[in-house]
This record gives sequence, C-alpha cells and structure tokens, in this order.
Amino acid sequence: MHILITGTSSGIGHGLAQEYLARGAKVWGISRRIADDLNREANFHHIQLDLTNHIALSQQLPAFISDTKRFDLVILNAGVLGPVKWMSEVDTDAMRQVMDTNLWSNKVLLDLLFELGKDIRQVVGMSSKASLRSTPGWGPYSLSKAALNMLMNIYAKEHTSTHFIAFAPGLVDSEIQETIWNIKETDKYPAVKRLQEARYTEDMPDSRAAAANLIRGIEKCQELESGSFADVREL
Repeated sequence: MHILITGTSSGIGHGLAQEYLARGAKVWGISRRIADDLNREANFHHIQLDLTNHIALSQQLPAFISDTKRFDLVILNAGVLGPVKWMSEVDTDAMRQVMDTNLWSNKVLLDLLFELGKDIRQVVGMSSKASLRSTPGWGPYSLSKAALNMLMNIYAKEHTSTHFIAFAPGLVDSEIQETIWNIKETDKYPAVKRLQEARYTEDMPDSRAAAANLIRGIEKCQELESGSFADVREL
C-alpha cells in the first residue's frame, strides 16, 4: 500500500505511520517536526513542512511524491485544538489559525494531489464527535471539524472515483490531550474534566496502542457512503 499521512511527528499520525510500516506499507509523512524512529524506516518518506504555508506546500509537494502515481489512502490527520475558551473570548485571529490548520490546509493538499493526477483510492479526514455537538470551550475546534466533515462530503460528490470519510478516532492520548490535561478551569469546561479523568486509563490508549483499531475502522469505512461521518467507537 501507498499511504500519505499528515502530522506524523507525534500522536495519531505517528502511531498510524508506525503500524502501517510494520504491515509493509510505504508511507509518505508530512509534519513540522521529524520523528527519528520513523526516519530510520526504509519505507518511510518524510518532508518537514508546515501545512499552513500553502505556497511552500505547492512548491515542495510535487517533487516529494513524484515517485508514486497512486495513494491507496490519504489520512488528513494534522490538526490543532486551538484555544479552549468561550466563543466570546476567542478573537478572530485565533479562529483563523485553527481553521487554516484543520480545514484550509486539507483543501490545498487535496487540490494539489488531484491536480498532479494522483490516483487516490480513499481519503480520511480526521474529525471528532465534537463536530456534531456544541460543548462549552470547544467552539473553534468544533467549528473547524464540522467544516471538515462538510469538506469531505463536498469532495465526495466532486471526485466520485475516490472514497471520502470524516472519521472520529475516539479517545487517543496525544499532544492535544497534554494541552487538555493542563487546563485548570474544569468547572467552566465540563468536557475537559471528562477527558482528564479518562487519561491514563484503558479508555484512552496511546496512539501506538490505538493504531490497529483505527486501521480496522478506516477499512470498515469503505463500506459506508462516500462523504459520510463515522466514529470508530460505533463501527
């Protein structure tokens, strides 16, 4: 398999890259930092890039993926939590940064892949259950993931030979969880308290432990209508 994953330096992207490589896949990773353990793998190809730098992405991506004509799977995993605040406390600049990472960088990347004529079998946009419901403090993140869901739905209708899915990976310990762990205002943000209580329990495995289950979920998503939303916990 040929797989492109964004955000491979840590968290879910890193765990998925490890598992796919262990299964013999060739993985192309895009992230701002280098994961030394992945770079030692012969089948791992990496480019150090900030996806929100759209000019650099358009300039560097063609050469980076020139050795393959197809991707069996593209996982749009890179994302940020953004500020955990009430919406009235979040300024528009902070909102733009979250939307640029969680939404627009994915649009730019997909457009480039299709413009380059790559045969793409499946695209997975890493979403969240937060995209379906409003939760105090989660405004920027929820909005960006809800928009990502719609982006997958729109592209599914415009690129019918590729299967698209907005995929919620459930609770996985990652850098986002580290940020949540350090938030003190748990009375103001009930979801923060629930996530803090789940951390370091079997309900929130680390990314490597979760990877096999996530891959099974991604494979099951191929049975769903292209452009759908799916939660790994419900598959």
